[in-house]
Amino acid sequence: MRAELLSDRGSGLPVVYVPGIDGTGELMLGSAARVEERFRLLRLHYPRGHAAGEDPATEDTYPQLAASCAAAIRAAGVERCMVLAESFGGAVALQLALDHPELVRGLIVVNSFVRFPKRISLRLGWWLSPLVPRFAFDAFRRLLGPWFLFADRRNRKAIADFQALWGTLFDEHYRRRMRMILGLDLRERVQELSQPLMLLASTRDRVVPSMRTMPVIERAVPHATLEVVEGAGHLILPLEELDWPGRLAELAGRAGLDPQG
Repeated sequence: MRAELLSDRGSGLPVVYVPGIDGTGELMLGSAARVEERFRLLRLHYPRGHAAGEDPATEDTYPQLAASCAAAIRAAGVERCMVLAESFGGAVALQLALDHPELVRGLIVVNSFVRFPKRISLRLGWWLSPLVPRFAFDAFRRLLGPWFLFADRRNRKAIADFQALWGTLFDEHYRRRMRMILGLDLRERVQELSQPLMLLASTRDRVVPSMRTMPVIERAVPHATLEVVEGAGHLILPLEELDWPGRLAELAGRAGLDPQG
């Protein structure tokens, strides 16, 4: 499993987006353009297929994926950055900040975890996911996806943008990322974080029990702040009413960085 650069747009202080388990790098939706107006936004993704020389039988790990994130960021000429990450990608970002503190100067982590608590549900999902046919996946995503992923905090533009994307089926690479979650436990290491850390948790997250998992991180990291987003589901990065550029500017200030780069 590896991360690669999907896009590099805007100017100013570099902000790196680490995607969730879908791996597309597309789920910021309209917020990507808003961030690019004030920052240099580098979006990562997890490409399908295997890199040259990669053994498909090798077990994937968070440190391995975080190392590939660092390599992709440095290959883009970035020596220091802030990181914006959600869900599965939030744990990747925390691993990245722990392993490469000279590169990551501040983080915003959304609806994520340092250890996923619903182990039985995760194992069951890994086992059942290959049985889901494409037509059922597409129907669920189109009809129930907005309710399941956005809950009450959604708008027509975000829903239309979401439905315009071709969904990532539960393929081999998706299931490999699910297995990675089972092997993750950063509860002891996360307290080593020295960077400014902003956490956001949604009250109606149906994917990650964020109201349980995010306070675990807040308690472990003395300088972390936790913002509860009432009525929101798992996907909140696309929401126009949440000022992501403003939060990134605040984070830059806490990190002692110039937003202009």
